Amino acid sequence: MSEINYSSWLERYGLEELRRLAEDGLNEEEIAIRCGIRPALLRVWKKKYPELCEAIQLGKKDSDLSVVKSLYKKAVGYNVALKKTYKLKRVDFDPDTGKKIREYEELATGIEESHVPADLRAETFWLKSRQGDRWGDGSEREYVDEEENEGGIIEMPVADRIDGLSTDPENDLAEKVD
Repeated sequence: MSEINYSSWLERYGLEELRRLAEDGLNEEEIAIRCGIRPALLRVWKKKYPELCEAIQLGKKDSDLSVVKSLYKKAVGYNVALKKTYKLKRVDFDPDTGKKIREYEELATGIEESHVPADLRAETFWLKSRQGDRWGDGSEREYVDEEENEGGIIEMPVADRIDGLSTDPENDLAEKVD
């Protein structure tokens, strides 16, 4: 097998190809295989040639950004324009008598805007990832041992307002009307 020369990967075309491979979601082992080299050699090249490492990192960053944008849209919902074909019924009338002369159908294309609602799983994933301390699964939270409080009463403080929202819906309506 012939020796793979690193210099071709440092040229503009080679760096663009490495960026594209990373952008397509390939991991570094898969990139090395596509380049025809061992993964260990790719790691050596990345340390020795920063521009090669930067090309791969840029591809990963671009790919990750696309996924983040898609996840965000899925979490909050979005509108999409759909091209649709409609069947229209046309009727021609005689201008003098007002009687129907002929009736026919034709196809017309139009744009219909449709709303894609927010997805609960995407919302949950986003919040757990971005604000895990607040929206996590509770594994970090402290729980009171139920055996210690057997038969006792636990008093919970009553808050009039939580994060600026009243706990009384009627009070909220009164504030909005005023």
